[in-house]
Amino acid sequence: MLWRMKLKALRNRQLQQDLDDELRSHIEMKAEELEAQGMPPAEAMREARRSFGNLTKTKESTRDLHVFTLFESLLQDLRYGLRRLRHEPAFTFAAVLTLGLVIGANGTIFSVLEAVLLRPLPFADPSKLVIVYGSDRRSQREAIPLLDLEEMGKARSLTALAAEQTQSVNLTGVDEPGRLIGSFVSANYFSTLGVQPAKGRGFTVEEGRVGGNRVCLLSYPVWQNRFGGDANILGRTLTLNAEQYVVVGVLPESYRPTFTNSEVWLPVHFYPNYSRLRGQGPVNGLGRVADGVSVEQARAELTAIAQSLAQQFPQTNLDRGIALQTARDAAEGRSRGPIVVLTAAASCVLLLGCANLAGLLLTKAAGRKHEMAIRASIGASRGRLMRQLLTECLLLSVFGGALGIALAYGGMRLLVAYCGDLVGAVDLQINTTVMLYLTGASLATGLLFGLAPALLARRESANALRQRGVGALQSSFRSILVAAQVGMALVLLIGAGLMVKSMAKIASIHPGFHGENVLTMEYRIPRNQYPQGIQQTQFHHEVIARVTALPGVKSAALIGALPFSGNRNTSALTLPDRPPPETPILVQSNPATPFYFETVGIPLLSGRDFQFTDSGKSTNVAIINQAFVARFWPGENPLGKQVTLEGKTLTVVGVVGNTKHDSLDDAIRAQLYQPYAQSPFVFATLAVKTSGDPLAMTKPVQRAIWSLDKNQPMWKIRTLQSLVDRSFSIRRYVAYLLVCFSVLALGLAAIGLYGVLAYAVSQRTAEFGVRMALGASPSEILALVVRKGLKLTGAGLAAGIVASLFLSQFLKTQVFEISETDPFVYAAISLLLLAVATVAVLMP
Repeated sequence: MLWRMKLKALRNRQLQQDLDDELRSHIEMKAEELEAQGMPPAEAMREARRSFGNLTKTKESTRDLHVFTLFESLLQDLRYGLRRLRHEPAFTFAAVLTLGLVIGANGTIFSVLEAVLLRPLPFADPSKLVIVYGSDRRSQREAIPLLDLEEMGKARSLTALAAEQTQSVNLTGVDEPGRLIGSFVSANYFSTLGVQPAKGRGFTVEEGRVGGNRVCLLSYPVWQNRFGGDANILGRTLTLNAEQYVVVGVLPESYRPTFTNSEVWLPVHFYPNYSRLRGQGPVNGLGRVADGVSVEQARAELTAIAQSLAQQFPQTNLDRGIALQTARDAAEGRSRGPIVVLTAAASCVLLLGCANLAGLLLTKAAGRKHEMAIRASIGASRGRLMRQLLTECLLLSVFGGALGIALAYGGMRLLVAYCGDLVGAVDLQINTTVMLYLTGASLATGLLFGLAPALLARRESANALRQRGVGALQSSFRSILVAAQVGMALVLLIGAGLMVKSMAKIASIHPGFHGENVLTMEYRIPRNQYPQGIQQTQFHHEVIARVTALPGVKSAALIGALPFSGNRNTSALTLPDRPPPETPILVQSNPATPFYFETVGIPLLSGRDFQFTDSGKSTNVAIINQAFVARFWPGENPLGKQVTLEGKTLTVVGVVGNTKHDSLDDAIRAQLYQPYAQSPFVFATLAVKTSGDPLAMTKPVQRAIWSLDKNQPMWKIRTLQSLVDRSFSIRRYVAYLLVCFSVLALGLAAIGLYGVLAYAVSQRTAEFGVRMALGASPSEILALVVRKGLKLTGAGLAAGIVASLFLSQFLKTQVFEISETDPFVYAAISLLLLAVATVAVLMP
C-alpha cells in the first residue's frame, strides 16, 4: 500500500512539473512575440501573463482533461459507488435480484430465439435453398412422384434439385437391434445442400443409379455415440433393413439435419417404396435457386411445370400442384409464432424491470439531493454528479447481469428438460451471440434505468438546498413509471389468462379413446425378409399372441397409424350405391388387428370387431366411425353397406366412435379401418393395455418380440396418454412461461406501487400530522393515500387494456375456441391486478 501511495505522489508531481513547464514555455513564446513587435521586455512579459488569465484555473482545467487524471477520477467513482452499494445492502439486493431475474428470463428466451430463428443454417448460402413438396386439390402437402421431380429439375430457375425421402431404418448385427432415422437421397443431395463430409466422401453418380453399390453416410453423433467414434468406420459394413451397406462417409460435427433429423443417408433407389412408374415413388425435393432468381419466380416456374404434367398425364397428375418453402421456414416449423410471443413477453418483463429499478433509484436519488447539492456547491460539475450516479447504476447492471447469465443458463437447462417440443432438436447454449446479447442487455438496462434519475438529479440539484421532500418533476416521473408498470403487467397477465383459458378448453376435449395405461411402440419388419403379405400378417399376429401372454398385459393389438403419433394415411374411395364423384372422395384409412378398439378404449357402437378369421381369403370387411356414417349414410344403417377402396370392395361390419387423430383441436374426419390380414403392411404400431405402469412393461414386451425375431428393433416407446399431452405441448409451454413472466411482472408492479406510495407517505408525515391536528380522522388520511394509489392503478389499467386489445391479436394462432379479446379474461385479470394493487396501496 505504501509503495502505491509513493508511486501515485511521484506521478502527480511529474504531471505538475510537466504542466508548469508547458505553461511557462507558452508565456515565454508570447512575450518574445510581443518584444518582436517593439514592446519592452518587462511589459511584454506582464502582457503575456495577463493574456493567459488565471493560471491556477487553467492548470485545473488542463488536469481535468488529462487521461491519467480522468482514469483516476473514474476509479474514484467506482470505489465510491462500491462503498455506497455495500452500505445499502437491502437496496443493492433488491436491485441486483430484480435485474438478474429480468435478464435471466430474457436470456433464456433469447437463447431459443437465437438457436431457432437467428442462427445461420449449417449449409452453404442457405438463403437460396428451397424445399419442394407436392400439393393436392385441397392445397395439402404431399410427396412428389420421382418422375415429376426429375421434370422439375429441368427448371431454369434452379441450379440443382435433389430427391429425399425419410423412413426409419433397422440397424441389426449389433449388440441390440436399433433404429436409425434414414434419408434416402439422390446422388446430388449433398452438393445441393452445400455440405462436404468430414470423413470420406458423398455418393457418386453411379451409386445414385439403380444397380449401384449399397453405400451409406453417417451423421457425426451416430458415429460417435453408436459406433464409439471408430477411426476405421470408413469401409465398415452395416446391416440396414437386413441388407449390407458400406460406410463411405461421415458428415461434419457442425452439420445438423435441420429438416429431417436424419442419422443415416442411403441412395434413393434403396427406398422401399422406390418406383419409376408415373405417379409412384413419392419423394420431396431439395432445390437451390439460381442467382438473380427469387423464390416466387422459382415457385411460378415449377407450378407451370406441374400444370403441364397434369395436362399430359391427367390420370396420375390431375389437380396435382407444388408447394415451395424456403429452408429457413422449413427449419423454423411451428416454433416461430410461440417464440415470437415469448420474446415479446420477456421484453415486456425487461422494460417493467427497468421501470421498477428506475423507481428505486429515483427514491434513492431523492434522499441524496442534499449530498449532491453540497458536492455541487464545493465545485463538482453537473456532469461529474451525473457520471457518479451512472457509475453506480452500471455497477448494479454488472452484478445483476452476472446473476442473469447464471439464471439464463439454468433456464436453458430447464427448457431442454421440460419443454423439448418448443426447443426442438437445436442445441441451446450460451454462445458468443447470446453472451453479447446478455452483456449488452445488462449494460443498456443499467444506462436505461439510471439515466432518468441521473438527469432529474442533475436538473433539481440546484434547488435541493432550498427544497424539502421530493421534487415535482421526480414525483411526476415516478408516478408515470408506476402506471406504466401496472399497464405492462396487465398486458402480460391478459396474455397468460388467454393462454390458460385456451389450454383449459383444449384439455376438456375428449380424444375419443382412453390413453391410460396403454404402452405404444413402432416397428417395421424388413420387406426383403417378409416379402409376402401373408408372411407379414403372420408376424404381426404372432407379436400380438406373445405380448398378450405376458403377465400384467390385459390386451394387445396393432394399428397402422396410431392417433397423435404423427402417422396418417389418406385413401380415395367410391361408393357402389351412387354415381362416381367428379372428384375423389378422400378418407383416413387404417389397418388394425382384432382387439385394437378394446385396447385403446374406442367404443364399438354397432356391429362387430375384426376377427382373426378375417383373412386375405375371406370377405373384405371394414369398420367405420360415426363421422363416416354421418357423411355418407346419414340416418341409415351402415352395416352391410359397401365401399370400394383402392380397387377392393369392402363390406361394413361395424361402427366405432369418432376419435381425434392429429390433435385435440383437430376436426373430426371420416375414418375407415381394415383388418391387417386384408391390408398387410410392413409397418405397425403396437398398443398394449397394462394393469400397472405401462412403461414398466417396456422390456418384457421387447423381449417377447425379440423371441420372435432377435434382430427386430422397436422405437418411439411411449404411452398413449403422453402422445395426447404432446399434441398441445407447445401451447402448454407457452402458457406456463407466460404465467411465470406474468407472476414476475405482477410482483414488480406491486413492489413499484408500494414503493412510490411508501415514499410519498414518509415525505408527507408532517402534513398528515397537521391534518389530524386540525381534525382529520385516520380513515380520511388513509383515503387520501388510497386515492392516489388507485388513480395510478386506474391509469395503468386503462393503458394496459388498450395495449392488450392491440397486442392480443398476435395470439390468434395460439388460442383455441376463445376470442383474443375475451371479456371474461379481461375483467378477471383486471380485478386480480386491482386487488393486488389495493393491498400494495394499503400497506404504506
